[in-house]
Amino acid sequence: MDSALLRLVTHTSQGYTEADHAEALDLGYDRFLERHLDPASIDDKVAQQFVQSLATLEMSGPELFALYGQGNDHEPVVQLRTAMLHRSVHSKRQLFERVVEFWTDHFNIDQVDGYLRLLKTVDDREVIRRHALGRFPEMLFASARSAAMLFYLDNHINVGGAANENYARELMELHTLGVDGPYVENDVREVARCFTGWTIDFSPANWGAFRFEPSRHDYGSKVVFGHTIPAGGGTSDAEYVLDFLARHPSTAHFVSRKLTAWMLGYDPPEALVSRVAEAYLATGGEVRAMLRVILAHDVLAGAVPFDTRKHKRPLHFVVSLLRQTRARITEFGPLQLELIRMGQVPFNWSPPDGYPDSVDAWGTSVLERWSFAARLLGGEIDGVSVPSATLDELRAGTAQGVIAERLSAFLTGAAMPASAVQRIQAYADGLPSFDEPAFRELIALAASSPSYQYY
Repeated sequence: MDSALLRLVTHTSQGYTEADHAEALDLGYDRFLERHLDPASIDDKVAQQFVQSLATLEMSGPELFALYGQGNDHEPVVQLRTAMLHRSVHSKRQLFERVVEFWTDHFNIDQVDGYLRLLKTVDDREVIRRHALGRFPEMLFASARSAAMLFYLDNHINVGGAANENYARELMELHTLGVDGPYVENDVREVARCFTGWTIDFSPANWGAFRFEPSRHDYGSKVVFGHTIPAGGGTSDAEYVLDFLARHPSTAHFVSRKLTAWMLGYDPPEALVSRVAEAYLATGGEVRAMLRVILAHDVLAGAVPFDTRKHKRPLHFVVSLLRQTRARITEFGPLQLELIRMGQVPFNWSPPDGYPDSVDAWGTSVLERWSFAARLLGGEIDGVSVPSATLDELRAGTAQGVIAERLSAFLTGAAMPASAVQRIQAYADGLPSFDEPAFRELIALAASSPSYQYY
């Protein structure tokens, strides 16, 4: 077996499936990767048809405000979360959804605060999903002008003479240069001055559009990163800052390291990060070019990035099991409640740094995972069921005495360690019968094993 190909399937999806693995085996490594780097070439009509039924997703700011701006704003929140869950489970464009999740955290916006319940819908569509596999500078510019980001980080109230530094600080610390980037407190103050007057149009006809308000701008000269911005500028002050940050080598390195860690492992080799950063700088921040370096066969065939396997975040864990069991989902509300209990409901992380991507953040929260696996296989989650046909197909031709090996192949592509397979088999051997309820219990046990929490 090509271990690199299995890793490619596992690390570019929201949960390994045998169908994805079969597609990769059929296409070969490079063709499979290129196919998923071009999501528009993948027929995704089943997922798209469902998402199109969620009317708020394609609404403009004025349309959202007209229908939901008087406090009845629950529907846009639920529909955006539902769309993310549905796409994660059912979309055939799995790499795209993985990258969308990454950028959603990188440019994090908590959806539940006031107008963000409406504005995040537009931000998700026009900033994150539109630019996820495009060029980072274009996404950065789009985010800076996004009403959701302007509102979330208070730049809509950033005025000359009383500059609000929230967006300026997070722009450098979280979006571009990184917390250890080459800037000082004075740079934060000067960048905040550059963004004075960048606000939101709240008139009914243009509600949620970007607006530059000249009367709120600080027209004095600024010194940013040692460069003087002459007095008398307008939007060009902030545009200069965005362009400077997007082209800075520290941004290339910070974004490259973070994306590499997301796709491969918590502590990627510095030599690899440098290669990804070189691709960033050579292509003007093209995300596809960066991913080609990160996901190259020679990289995934090497052992270093995988010495420490990545722990599945709650969303990844839930979606993995739903995908593998081919669960039928008629209601997404109960799944959102499951994720609330596990601590990772989409678009609901309050700090601006996005949901953490670390084993320390999630590694001790196992009880809710065990409970979810048991209740999913036991048919106890409203609106979600694992069809008997999946179980019949899984058991077909497999004797009870080797069922653990079959489960390892089904859930992980046979990547479970031998010790885990032995424990699962020992449990199977002790079952008084091997009927469907017992088999469902066995799958829940396998999904609760420590090895299944990692990928």
